[in-house]
Amino acid sequence: MAEKRSDYRKRQKKSLLGKVKSAFSNNDSEEVDVNPDFRKDKSDSDNRRRPLVGDGQEFYQQEQPINKEQVREDKALRLKKRLNRAILIVFVLIILVLLALFHL
Repeated sequence: MAEKRSDYRKRQKKSLLGKVKSAFSNNDSEEVDVNPDFRKDKSDSDNRRRPLVGDGQEFYQQEQPINKEQVREDKALRLKKRLNRAILIVFVLIILVLLALFHL
């Protein structure tokens, strides 16, 4: 005798629900074979690290003190150059618009 459609749908719903539940369960019964090169062991990671020459002191020392006045002047000069460029671009665009209006 053939299975009824309602029975089939009930069985499919249960199996779908079971799949979702198993996806979120914390059962770690499955062992995954991991390549040993990708395993993170404390002993391996300590052996692979090499010390910096001179304990890395050159990274912590500043070669020359920061001159705040010089930095401020450099920033002001860059800002002036950008502003002059923007003014020139606007001026050229205004001229192009006026030329297009009167010649077209």
